[in-house]
Amino acid sequence: MKEPKQIVYRYDGTASSDEVVEDFAGEMVIPEKGNLIQRNGKMWKVVHVIKEETVAGPKAIPIYRVFLAS
Repeated sequence: MKEPKQIVYRYDGTASSDEVVEDFAGEMVIPEKGNLIQRNGKMWKVVHVIKEETVAGPKAIPIYRVFLAS
């Protein structure tokens, strides 16, 4: 079974740029540090990825914070 998750993309370290993507089907791949990804029509480098657990229990959905730099 695939893991549902939430991904928060942060662009150039600016908190106000956070973009939240919900993946309840668990189909999205979490980018790894050093990868280049395309978001919003631009190429970005993944500089850091943090996994956070929301609440303990069977309904917990992890949040992946993906920090991007131009």
